[in-house]
Amino acid sequence: MQNTEQERQSWLKLTIIFLYILAYGFLNVIGSENELNLNLDNEGMLNMLKILQAVSVVLVFIIPAILFATLWTNKKIHYLGVTTRPAFATIILAGIGMIVAMPLINWLAEVNQNMHLPDAFSGIEIWMKNSEEKASQLTEAFTKGTSISTLVLNLFVVAFMAAVSEELFFRGMLQKVLIECFKNKHIAIWIGAALFSAFHMQFYGFIPRMLMGAFLGYLFLWSGSLYASIVAHFVNNGMAVLLVWLSNKGSISVDIDKVGTNENELIFVAISLVLVVASLFFICKLELKKKQKQLIE
Repeated sequence: MQNTEQERQSWLKLTIIFLYILAYGFLNVIGSENELNLNLDNEGMLNMLKILQAVSVVLVFIIPAILFATLWTNKKIHYLGVTTRPAFATIILAGIGMIVAMPLINWLAEVNQNMHLPDAFSGIEIWMKNSEEKASQLTEAFTKGTSISTLVLNLFVVAFMAAVSEELFFRGMLQKVLIECFKNKHIAIWIGAALFSAFHMQFYGFIPRMLMGAFLGYLFLWSGSLYASIVAHFVNNGMAVLLVWLSNKGSISVDIDKVGTNENELIFVAISLVLVVASLFFICKLELKKKQKQLIE
């Protein structure tokens, strides 16, 4: 009877979280259709938007996740995995895994962008392209500039705040509830990864972002700590911010986003895939060994 009640509670939690995500997505679509004309060339306006972005992720992701864990779980804040420390080597391997994944991510993004819906869904595809274009314009505006202060602010807002807030919500909260409901960790991770990608409303980057979500999900599953996935997420976003900043300064001329997308560069994609899988394999073994050692002690 107790197990049945716990299962009902788990599905109730998932339903509420899903409705929350759906409501946010709906409001986001409505907001994008009625958005104000903002002067994205004005530095003061951009800085204000960045501050609002940082505040919004606290309200949308961080506070709901903390309230959920505190008010609706027995473990309280420990539920989110923020009080568990991973092995230091896990942190390093997680960051390296995201760095070496770049050619694979670029190739998948290229494949994703070349996908088209059937003619019957042409209206939806036009809306998706418009949504993607608006997101690209905002991202380009956010990441332009060559000053150190711009780099630091972008690393904080685009990389750090996004990593902390999204990992708390999608891995610390949603993934654990999915595991409770489906009783299958792998199904939970991939459903969570799909929702994580869909939440960003950037459909032509859905596949690479979903795989990134799965990578982060397995990091959290095996380490039991949110810090590994936060670091990996930060490295992914931070690397993009840094490379754009260096490009703006003229320090690099190579288009990093295109590495792995040319036919003669598929070897880089294959190597990238092998290295990403290898990093996950070693993390799994490392964390298993750490847990076995803790049991002996």
